[in-house]
Amino acid sequence: MRADYLEPNSGVSNSMLKIKRVVADITLTTEDSGSVILCNPTATTEITLPTPVSGWHCKVVITEDTDGSDGGMNQITNIAFGSYDVVGHIHASDGAAGDYAVDNDDYMNFTAAASPGDSVDIFTDGARWYVNAFCENVSDGDVVFHTAAAT
Repeated sequence: MRADYLEPNSGVSNSMLKIKRVVADITLTTEDSGSVILCNPTATTEITLPTPVSGWHCKVVITEDTDGSDGGMNQITNIAFGSYDVVGHIHASDGAAGDYAVDNDDYMNFTAAASPGDSVDIFTDGARWYVNAFCENVSDGDVVFHTAAAT
C-alpha cells in the first residue's frame, strides 16, 4: 500500500543507499543497480559494468578512505563499459575544459594522480551508457575517457 511505503517505520520503504566497498577488480551485476561504489584500490583496479539493462545505474567514488587531497590517489581505477556506446562528460573543479566520450571509448580511467572524491554517475537505457563525472583536476589527464584501461 502507498501508505505503508510512505511510513518510514513500515520497513517497506528502503531509502538507505546501497554502499559497496571495492579494493580490487570487480564485475558488477544487475543486483548492484542503485549502488554507490566506494573504490579504494590497493593496486590497479578494474570495475566492469554489467551488460546494459534499461534503468541500471550506479555511482562510483574513488577514495583513499581519508580526507581528499589534490592528486592523492595512489593507484589507478578503470571503469570498463564493454563494447557499448558511451555518452557523457567529465567536468572539473579546476576550470579545465574536461573530457567527453567519443567513438570506441570503452573505459574511464582515474589515474594514480586523481583525487579522492572524484566521482561518476552512470546509467543505461539498455543500449548505451550515459556518464556524468565530476573531478578535481582534468587538465593533467587525471580522469579521462579512453579506448583502453590505464596501467
